[in-house]
Amino acid sequence: MASISPQTIAVTCPGCEAPISAEVWQIVDVGQSPDLKRRLLRGQINAMACPQCSRLTAVGTPLAYHDPEKELFLVLLPTELGLSGEDQEKTIGELTNALMNSLPAEQRKGYLFQPKTFFSMQALSEEILRADGITDQMMQDQMEKSQLLQDLLAHVDDEASLKTLVEEKKAQLDYEFFWLLTASIDQAGQEGHETLVEHLTALRTKLLELVQPPGVSPLEDMPETVTRDELVEQLLSVKENDQLKTLVAVARPLLDYQFFQMLTGQIEAAEGQGEKEHAGELTELRTKILDTVDELDQEAREALNGAARLLRQMLESDDIKAAAEESMEQIDAAFLTVLEANIRAADEAGQAEMADKLKKLKEHVVSLLEARMPPEMRLLNQLLPTEESEERHRLLHEHQDLVNEQFLELVKLVTEDQRLQNQEAAAERLSEIAQEIEAMLQAGRDDASPPPEPGD
Repeated sequence: MASISPQTIAVTCPGCEAPISAEVWQIVDVGQSPDLKRRLLRGQINAMACPQCSRLTAVGTPLAYHDPEKELFLVLLPTELGLSGEDQEKTIGELTNALMNSLPAEQRKGYLFQPKTFFSMQALSEEILRADGITDQMMQDQMEKSQLLQDLLAHVDDEASLKTLVEEKKAQLDYEFFWLLTASIDQAGQEGHETLVEHLTALRTKLLELVQPPGVSPLEDMPETVTRDELVEQLLSVKENDQLKTLVAVARPLLDYQFFQMLTGQIEAAEGQGEKEHAGELTELRTKILDTVDELDQEAREALNGAARLLRQMLESDDIKAAAEESMEQIDAAFLTVLEANIRAADEAGQAEMADKLKKLKEHVVSLLEARMPPEMRLLNQLLPTEESEERHRLLHEHQDLVNEQFLELVKLVTEDQRLQNQEAAAERLSEIAQEIEAMLQAGRDDASPPPEPGD
């Protein structure tokens, strides 16, 4: 087997025309080099930085991308190369042969002879993300946030225009945007772009000063009211990493940019008062929280990636229902999230046949899940989508053997869980159901009460 490695070529900087040696990859096999996927998606492959003028430029070159786990083989033929049809076929053949020669015999499968061809790095990257279960809508949302970040960065030195832009885009400056901003600072630091780090950090500081906390605090949705100051004390009291991880997961709605701003203020106040030990504890806590949030995010991404692979396997099966039944042990909330996202994407793209296939799969999966549920959960699942109170009343009376104080407590617990996940519509419906159950139980208690004695 031949090993895969980059080539060093001589190019000219389009900015200052200085000669540069650039490292160019023509084959990216994430089975052999997993880190190359992250670098490609970040635009760090086949890009050169001129040592004279610092201009960053993409090097146009054919590229083959291979992910053996997903059986994904893609080829990029940049438009700017102007390859004829014959040259395109020749280039694809050469890349395919080079990849095949680098693989052991058992990995040389038929899909490698039918690569998908793309003519821009953006189109190639989007296809890679789709294979990970990332829908077009998710990509669009990310692109809009990235563009907003660039727009804000362009106005970071102009206080008046920055303030105007923030007022226009305030609704988009949410938790996810600030995490994107923080991730951009980290990435720029790792790549050694110190000036960019300074500008991004200055932007974050100014945005935190301009953006007011939302009108409704997540605290109101917590089962027990807790302030951010109290949350810091609770987190400080936790000594075990597993306990900290659990508390961070439960309190996630509170761990927003306002929380970290407040925590940083506490650190600075402690340092100013000479409380070095307390400042050190708070600084260590901040690091632990950020690391734990990153860990939880990574786990969520891995769960979604696994769910996307499972969904793809089902769709490729000859008997999709049988495939779902065989995979029931792997079906979880992440799978249902990916399934819903793909249904929305198919609907929005006008892919009626695929949307119908996915919706039928969802109906079958839900029915399989309900069959495994305790009868109380099955009843709750029937009640939740029912909008008419008369129909819910009928269902409750049909299953009155299940309607008791324990069932009421279950509904209340699920309601609080939905509020913690910011699922307000579901939480309101569950609250209505709880009220109807309470009324039904009270009516039963009234009927069971002994009649009043004569003369009372």
